[in-house]
Amino acid sequence: MKSNKVNDYKASTQGIMKFMLGIYFLTFSVGIMTFYLRGELTQGNFYFFTKTSLIYLVICFILYCAIKSQRLILKEEYLILTIFGWNRYKISIYDIEKCEFGKVNGERVIHITLNKKIKCAFPYYPFQNAWEEISYTIKEKNKSIQLHL
Repeated sequence: MKSNKVNDYKASTQGIMKFMLGIYFLTFSVGIMTFYLRGELTQGNFYFFTKTSLIYLVICFILYCAIKSQRLILKEEYLILTIFGWNRYKISIYDIEKCEFGKVNGERVIHITLNKKIKCAFPYYPFQNAWEEISYTIKEKNKSIQLHL
């Protein structure tokens, strides 16, 4: 008899917004200082620079929401990654051949290779604390998997 146990792991977003706001205030301060030192700091330039820098804040907010909405769902037979409520990956635990660390665009990820030689990149850092439990559960269900975590 199968149990319908579902483990839902939420992305950890501690410090992401602080980091983004810190970068914003740093670049904003440097931009204003540059205008001031060049003697081009007028009210019009200040308003234009402030309005255009708000684009950065909007993009940061969208990225934060995307990271915050990520979920890793470990069901009895599937590992599912959702972003904004949509399934990004839904892979069968029994199709997993290898699970190892990798990099995509300089960011550390978990590469999961399936039997069909398809590689799926799952984010590592937002789920850093959950990967140990996930890998243990996957290894328990699929004895032939190669784990390199």
